[in-house]
Amino acid sequence: MMSMRSRKRFIVFTLMYTALMIWMSYSLEQEAAAGISFWIAVLSSVVLSVLYAWILINQEKLGLATLKCIGYTNNDIRTIIIGEIIWVTTVAFLIVAEMLIHYSAVIIYFPFLGITDPFIKAGNIGLTIGLFTGAQVLGILLAYSRVLKLRPIVALRVMK
Repeated sequence: MMSMRSRKRFIVFTLMYTALMIWMSYSLEQEAAAGISFWIAVLSSVVLSVLYAWILINQEKLGLATLKCIGYTNNDIRTIIIGEIIWVTTVAFLIVAEMLIHYSAVIIYFPFLGITDPFIKAGNIGLTIGLFTGAQVLGILLAYSRVLKLRPIVALRVMK
């Protein structure tokens, strides 16, 4: 996948998505500050997904133009872009799930700590994933509009 070739971008955005998922889920747990903190987290996820799509298209412009030159259609390239965006989101979710599994293990194995409630409830995690997926749609739409504007001649100009 393209995201694995550009490790720095992949790692940075995966960690940001992970932190944002935890923050959004945790803000759903808090009843007093849930309103403002939750909406800030939602706005942050939308901005981050649009930023990621924009960076992705700008950094891979030459590669995508080359793919268009060899016969890839806009739908093929859209599938590649969607795959990368969803891949980063899925890996971030798996990291969050792994952290919660370890947190649950600490609760079970060390009952003397007095922790009885989970850090984040499963329903809030499901809602967070749904909201995050909805935010990714905006990033995907932006990426697709940029892919439509990308011309194959861009790759040929660089070859001179």
